[in-house]
Amino acid sequence: MIVQNVFDQAIHLMDAQNESTGSTTTADTKEYALRTPNIINTLLDQVYPYSGTYPSVEDGSSERPFLPSVSSLEDELDLDAYICRNVLPFGLAGLLLTEENPTQANFFWQTYLENLNAAKSRLPSSGIESVEDVYGGGEGGESALGWGGIEYGGFGRW
Repeated sequence: MIVQNVFDQAIHLMDAQNESTGSTTTADTKEYALRTPNIINTLLDQVYPYSGTYPSVEDGSSERPFLPSVSSLEDELDLDAYICRNVLPFGLAGLLLTEENPTQANFFWQTYLENLNAAKSRLPSSGIESVEDVYGGGEGGESALGWGGIEYGGFGRW
């Protein structure tokens, strides 16, 4: 997906498109278009770790993965569709409207954060490992004496 697609979605969310044609390239949106690449660059490092295109860091590399900066609306974004369609447009709309309409900007920013959290929760699990109990105790019987002989739930009897 290219930056222009994210820009188009943000402009439609802001209801700033041409009312008769639906075009997002108008005299009113020219300033937004100029600001968009820099704003997208500020969001890239926030959203990239939650994209399906983020590389696995299990190879022991000490380098942090990053996306190259964008400089125009025609630049390609190496992010998955969920991030490009459901996260970035709301973040972009919120940041574009910060000065002009703070109430609407706050709504878009809150939606951006909620959608980013949803993207985080949809990441594949890295696996759950059992943790070795190195201190002992807690199983009841003699091993529970390390905790004063109090088993789980035993505090209610004091």
